[in-house]
Amino acid sequence: MCFLNSSILQIANLLQWQIIFLLISVVSLGVEPVDKDVIRQPPRNVKDSILTRSLIVKILVSSLTIVSGTLFVFWRELQDNVITPRDTTMTFTCFVFFDMFNAWSSRSQTKSVFEIGLCSNVMFCYAVLGSIMGQLLVIYFPPLQRVFQTESLSVLDLLFLVGLTSSVCIVSEIMKSLERRKEKIPKQSKSFLDV
Repeated sequence: MCFLNSSILQIANLLQWQIIFLLISVVSLGVEPVDKDVIRQPPRNVKDSILTRSLIVKILVSSLTIVSGTLFVFWRELQDNVITPRDTTMTFTCFVFFDMFNAWSSRSQTKSVFEIGLCSNVMFCYAVLGSIMGQLLVIYFPPLQRVFQTESLSVLDLLFLVGLTSSVCIVSEIMKSLERRKEKIPKQSKSFLDV
């Protein structure tokens, strides 16, 4: 029972730490530079829902990517059936990195991250850098290691996590590209007589 309480406290501490840094990155998205193409789009019908089918699909796909990737890391680390500080460190670092890549790709619903500029929102870059630095402190700074019960990770561990967690950004970019390509295809008429 003592182990269970310790694990719950550790998870609560890590989640609290994660929420603080996630909020910082979300707030920085509020100062994203204005998309100059907005003026070219027709006004949205007031009867249309803000949550479009396309947006819901994007949310579900990114959520599924994040959850399955994080569970995969936890499963991979839990091969000995004992929860260790390494297991939780890898899992929560995975979750933090997924959130950072997801926030990066969520800066625009339609434009590629590379199209709008990786660092066009300086506040966002600072927020992501702060989140990563905070996570690295939790992993490598001994006083925080004791508080959060984490363990140092190797460079190979971090490279593995960056490779895996970047998948949420890659999937999002592919979906945006397919959506833009679909919008460029002219709609076919209902009848071959309509010219």
